Amino acid sequence: MAQGKDFYIPFQNGSGRIHGICWEPEETPWAVIQVAHGMIEHIGRYEEFAQAINRAGIAVIGHDHPGHGRTAKPGELGEFAEKNGVRRVNGAMAQVARFAKHKFQGIPHILLGHSMGSFFGRRFITHYGEWLDGAIFMGTGSQPEPLLWLGGTVVAAAAWLEGRNGRNERLHQLVLGSYNRYFEKGKTEHQWLSRVTEEDEKYEADPYCQFLFTDGAFVDFFQVMLDLKRKRGFDGIPKNLPILLISGEEDPVGEGGRGVRRAMEDLQETGCTNVAMQLYPGARHELFHETNREEVFGDIVDWVSKL
Repeated sequence: MAQGKDFYIPFQNGSGRIHGICWEPEETPWAVIQVAHGMIEHIGRYEEFAQAINRAGIAVIGHDHPGHGRTAKPGELGEFAEKNGVRRVNGAMAQVARFAKHKFQGIPHILLGHSMGSFFGRRFITHYGEWLDGAIFMGTGSQPEPLLWLGGTVVAAAAWLEGRNGRNERLHQLVLGSYNRYFEKGKTEHQWLSRVTEEDEKYEADPYCQFLFTDGAFVDFFQVMLDLKRKRGFDGIPKNLPILLISGEEDPVGEGGRGVRRAMEDLQETGCTNVAMQLYPGARHELFHETNREEVFGDIVDWVSKL
């Protein structure tokens, strides 16, 4: 079984370094998938997916976003940057993409963004879509602009009152705490992630998954979601770029599929001609930790093989 190898890349601004993991199959890979993980987690949680994909001959590479995992310096978990957080997050994704393209030359390069990584990933392809042969956005959505504007106003007010480095439990609950209410009370506070209680318990026991976002990071994230809803920069997306949206039908982030359909329509309305969507009945937010994850892994391999 392939073991992931850690790597580090200095940030372009010279402050800190990006931590990543690369999983390579035993044979020469015929494609590489670059993973952009979600909010309040880390790239190490993708090992089962990576090893399954490796068995199909595909390499997997990914990194911890700024403010996450081993990219974050002590005390920096949940903080993208003191300023220009969106630029720092997408800049790190671009640095890892360059690293991957140098390491795996001449084979298809696919970006896979999950949850928060899917929103930053959709922003990423407005600038770097020409680098890619395909993009998969998982656990994504698209909320109405007035709701995003309201949320953005609330987090901006918190950042103004407390500073960008402020951390607010009430704000955290406002943005993320409502997802669990869609499901019957169980053993964890994160049943919205998957139907597998053991996986939800692992998440709650992981120290790299237990921290609060800074007010500034929430401001940055809402700005990305608003930019996407307003289709800012969408003219930079290659119109023939193959894009796959996948989600659980019970994922509250995708509003039971409604938000995923809106995300697909947002792309199609700007001229993207090769957008597909797959919803998985009964599945929740984290498809890679769901009861049907092997099915999801297989579907991804099939989609990549047709590029």
